[in-house]
Amino acid sequence: MSIHLSFDDGPGPSTPALLDVLRDASCTATFFLLGTNLAGALDVAVRMAHEGHRLGNHTRSHARPGALADDVLIDEIEATDALIREACRRAGVPAPDAIPLRLPYGLMPQDNRAAVLARLQREHTGWTAILDDWQRPAPSPQVLFDAMCAHVDASAARHRDVLFCMHDGSRHGEARPNTVEAVRLFLNRQR
Repeated sequence: MSIHLSFDDGPGPSTPALLDVLRDASCTATFFLLGTNLAGALDVAVRMAHEGHRLGNHTRSHARPGALADDVLIDEIEATDALIREACRRAGVPAPDAIPLRLPYGLMPQDNRAAVLARLQREHTGWTAILDDWQRPAPSPQVLFDAMCAHVDASAARHRDVLFCMHDGSRHGEARPNTVEAVRLFLNRQR
């Protein structure tokens, strides 16, 4: 069984601290970056790439399903891809041939955005568990940690891999200190 961490909506104010926690645990993750946040924090994405993390696309604006015309969504994805490639270039690492993509709110049944993915020949990256760390107020680090452990235990019993979806930022620029602490607790448990 493998366990993978992924983070949406960054870079945000808590991302550097989260990167410190991941570095200290020798753990890499996938960061699904928002273009609007990435444009103002390219140096953080350069650090991510330099430290071996995967950079993924989470669109530019985090629009709800159906809120954008197909061509606008395509423009958002392509603009964010360009920023990700620039971060990789500045980090001195090759950009992946296929940048991972996770649509905001996930891919819903009968989601019109599936047609955009097909046009772009892009796969959608889902998750096995999405944590409530995006809520206001966010659950405590202990509650998040307990949810992570429970999901790992349940997945292990079924011999299934784990892909967590957590949040290191938001489209509103919010900090996520509870996420950082929950990840620290979780990675310490894994040692």
